[in-house]
Amino acid sequence: MYPISSQPTILPGNSGLDQYLIGQIQDMVLVADSTDQRICSINEAALRCFELTESEVVGQRIDHLVRFDPGEQGIEALRQFLVAEGQWEGTLGFTTRSGRHYYYHFRLQRLPQGAGLPDGFYAIGRDVTAARDAEEAQLRRERFFHGLIADALDGILLLDPQGLITFASPSVRHVLGYEGEELLGQNAFLFVHPDDRLKAADSFALEVHENPEVKFITVRLLCKTGEWRWCLVRGHNLLANPAVGGIAIYFHDDSQRKHAAEALRESEQRYRMLVRNIQVGVMMFDPSGTVVDVNEAATRILELSEGDLLQSGAPHERWQAVFENGQPLRMEDTPAFQVLQHGKPVRDFLMGHVQPRSGRRIWLLVNADPVLDERGGLRNIIASFSDITYRRDLEQRLLAEGIAHQRALTQATIDSSEKERTEIGKELHDNIGQQLTTIKLYLDLARSTADEETAEMISLATRNISDVINEIRALCRSLIPSTLGDLGLEESVTDLIHTFTRTRQLHIRFIAAGFDEERVPDNQKLMLFRILQEQLNNIAKHASARKVTVTLRQAAPGVQMEVRDDGVGFDPATVRRGLGLTSMRNRAEMFGGSLHIDSAPGKGCTLTVSVPETIE
Repeated sequence: MYPISSQPTILPGNSGLDQYLIGQIQDMVLVADSTDQRICSINEAALRCFELTESEVVGQRIDHLVRFDPGEQGIEALRQFLVAEGQWEGTLGFTTRSGRHYYYHFRLQRLPQGAGLPDGFYAIGRDVTAARDAEEAQLRRERFFHGLIADALDGILLLDPQGLITFASPSVRHVLGYEGEELLGQNAFLFVHPDDRLKAADSFALEVHENPEVKFITVRLLCKTGEWRWCLVRGHNLLANPAVGGIAIYFHDDSQRKHAAEALRESEQRYRMLVRNIQVGVMMFDPSGTVVDVNEAATRILELSEGDLLQSGAPHERWQAVFENGQPLRMEDTPAFQVLQHGKPVRDFLMGHVQPRSGRRIWLLVNADPVLDERGGLRNIIASFSDITYRRDLEQRLLAEGIAHQRALTQATIDSSEKERTEIGKELHDNIGQQLTTIKLYLDLARSTADEETAEMISLATRNISDVINEIRALCRSLIPSTLGDLGLEESVTDLIHTFTRTRQLHIRFIAAGFDEERVPDNQKLMLFRILQEQLNNIAKHASARKVTVTLRQAAPGVQMEVRDDGVGFDPATVRRGLGLTSMRNRAEMFGGSLHIDSAPGKGCTLTVSVPETIE
């Protein structure tokens, strides 16, 4: 103790030994007067707590040295209580100037009157901070767990080995609507649906004997409203735990999951019924490309058993899978593999397949789609396909008929054109030609009797008429190539070339080595002749060529004609009309052939006609 130096020692006993002993104890001891509650004396333990010196403490009010917790009684209130009652005992919390917080249990008592003691009180305080903190921590934990249990989504029951309810958590109200007190002492199995009661009882018995086969069961529990609610129930044997001494039952509302599972099961059943009964083949692949499910239509269309298809991957070699163009179909070309690689649907993929039993080639139109999981990863691949062999055959037949019809129309047009040419040629030859010949004879007769000047004019007219007759004869030969039917294609080409070279400064070379025109029908010969005639006219008018090479050859499986010149050439991409290109191409295509032009400015021109071998 540290007495005030200006006053005598005020502690009872007033001996040096007493002073020493009080200074050595660990409890806080201090004396304050009752007038203004200033500290008169204080021991070492109190100074250590306040973290102050004697000079800083003595003479000060205690509420100036520390800050009491809000809600605690003030010093004046305690003084008044002491005046009235003589003593007070309780716990106070305070914070020192350094910021440390303490809890002390104080015992305050008025000093006895007389004996030379001042009017005041003494206080003895014991540090209970650690115990108080532990109590508050325990209280917080208890509140936490109580709140956790009360607000938990799971209901919690404690059952004795006979199934009687000894505890019900407040959270039971959230699941079933009961207050905990309503369930105490009742048999838990009365709240289980009769159809589920045996399963629940068996599971409970196994839990009691600490030999559970399943940790969770799904049963229907009775709500306070009378509704049966699906709940997921779990048991935990805590009979050996002295703090519990029962079987803990945890349960929560499983209705949504149960209804969702039921809806999913019904959806799967509908899906399987739909997939099984549709006429479209369906195959499901896992992410490795292995077939994991097929429907009946798939086995029927492919003529393969379910066992042959399941656990298989790429089309087997015996399937002889091919593209539409007949090229073999590899594994990486299949729609399912493309989905596996790129993760995108494949639409309207046409592939061929040989049915193993019948050996018949069928054509399948295939679609493939990815099935993704919640994270966007590939879960499965669904491939659906239908047999379109009949439709494809029908389309090809219609296409062939259309082509044949178009060719017939073209042939009819050409035949009509040839007939008109023949009629015009005959008219020129038989009528106009004969009339011109007659006029020439008359002029020859008139010249014999005319005078010299008239005879000269008649001779000039005769020469002009002779030129017209020759032109008409040449025109007749171009309209009616008489040698084509009489002498054949080669002679007709030679005659045509002779006509061109006789009137133009153009050197034309004709090559027909190995050409067998006996294998070429007459209508094809006419087609080749007309195309050559048109192209030579084009060369004469536009090419400014000096040399032309015409080649006829057998080109398996058919005939090929090539016309090459060394003229100025042109850009085929810019020439859409004129030059008779459309007419020439139509003539070639009528026989299933093709016409190709290879030309460029300054590079001459090569025209190639290829026609497959056909019957006349």
